Formats: sequence, C-alpha cells, structure tokens
Amino acid sequence: MTISTWTPTRQIVAGITNANPAVITTVDNHGYHDGLFVRFVFPVSFGMEQLSQNPYQITVLSVNTFSINENTSNFDSFTISSSLQSPQVIPVGEVALTLINVEKNTLTPIGG
Repeated sequence: MTISTWTPTRQIVAGITNANPAVITTVDNHGYHDGLFVRFVFPVSFGMEQLSQNPYQITVLSVNTFSINENTSNFDSFTISSSLQSPQVIPVGEVALTLINVEKNTLTPIGG
C-alpha cells in the first residue's frame, strides 16, 4: 500500500506589497493551499524584516501569489537585492495548525 503525502516546499519570494493585507509573490508556482501557515526568512538587505520568522496563515490568490492577514503599510519596503542569498517563504503548516487547534480545543478525538 502506498500512502500519498503532500509536502509543501519553500519558495523564493519575488515581492511583497506594503498593503493591508500584504500580498506575497513567489518566483515559481508555490503549490500552497488556503489555511497553510508559513514563515519568512529574509537576508537583511531585502527589507521588510518585520515579517521575518513569524508564522502567518495564508489565503491563496493565484498559483504564485497569496495574502497574509498582516498590515504591512508601515513596514520597511521589500526590495530585491543583488545578494547571494534569497528571501524565502517556508511552510510550517501542520505544526502551527495543530497548535492553533489545541488553543481552540478543536482537535478531533482519536477514532473520530
């Protein structure tokens, strides 16, 4: 028996709007789904460091864009740099979703 698993991958960030909500554009098709939790890792030279390392739940807008419920209007602007490092978005969904469900006491009991 083969069990299919879906493992979301990290993506390189191409842009982030200074807006409410913030819209993130990835270089490639992200393959993410609504409700997934992600975190951002930015080298210093790209700006918008206020988002770095914090978990955010996403709403998919297209194959390479999604929004997060964060007002980035007053954040540093995100800019593409000629750095050897790339800004990344990394899925952390299952762990974060489980923790939120525990807080809400909505975990499904074993056996249904």
